[in-house]
Amino acid sequence: MKAQRIILDTDIGDDIDDALALAVALHSPEVELHGVTTVFKNAPRRAVLARHLLQTFGRKKIPVIAGCSKPLLQPFEPGLGSQFQMLEDDVWNESGHAVDFIVQAARVDEEPDPENLLTLVPIGPLTNIAVALAREPELIPRVRIVLMGGQWSKPAAEWNIVCDPEAAAIVFNSGAEISMVGLDVTMRCCLEAAHIETIAQKAGASAKLLSELIRLWQRDSQHAPVLHDPLALLTLFDDCVKFEDKRIEVALCGEERGRTIIVEDEPNARVAVDVDAPRAVAAFMSRVLPK
Repeated sequence: MKAQRIILDTDIGDDIDDALALAVALHSPEVELHGVTTVFKNAPRRAVLARHLLQTFGRKKIPVIAGCSKPLLQPFEPGLGSQFQMLEDDVWNESGHAVDFIVQAARVDEEPDPENLLTLVPIGPLTNIAVALAREPELIPRVRIVLMGGQWSKPAAEWNIVCDPEAAAIVFNSGAEISMVGLDVTMRCCLEAAHIETIAQKAGASAKLLSELIRLWQRDSQHAPVLHDPLALLTLFDDCVKFEDKRIEVALCGEERGRTIIVEDEPNARVAVDVDAPRAVAAFMSRVLPK
């Protein structure tokens, strides 16, 4: 079976799950990581961290491209997480933009091939994806989107959506093929202390780096990692998540702003509704630390 060509679009460096998702992508033969794009607040600094992970994992030829730092309209507070402390002296001097990279990777100058779509895996705010879709409508028949974000089972906005609700609305209304993996399922997939210790005891530079990133993140968060972003990656090749076709609308006004609401209308997304959490955690551990 041919590996799926994917672009991982990430706000790596705040929560630990972005780095864990990148590790899953690198250790999964079912996917070909075509590139990593970064988004939100300080996309170039995030690109530095993503590049460092790829180099440590021995995959320095995979391109990293910084994208949009600012949401389309939503105000935001500057500042990044503690994972960036290990890279204080590194700078990002690379040219290019994530939106250009996404458009070029989709091969819009060729006929669409439904059997070989480019898979976009946004695990941060959807700014890069929305700008790419708005700039180049020919992306729509050439890509599928498997995103981590949203929540339908509770009346609350999820982080990736609320950080740029206008971008999320553009994506969900684009007509592209979308799978949404939200908090409704990801919150049930948590690492326990034994899993963290297993990663810490694993030999090699990549496991050492992941363990250090987890340590830095836990120092601030005071809780165990939740597999939000890795679960979206796992759905590309594992049936641990159950999906149903639904219509998602993104609220843009009032107290509901940023919420992903199910409405009775023509479906526009496959929405995650259930998860086999033990299977998902086991699949994650087998991928993040291959034998």
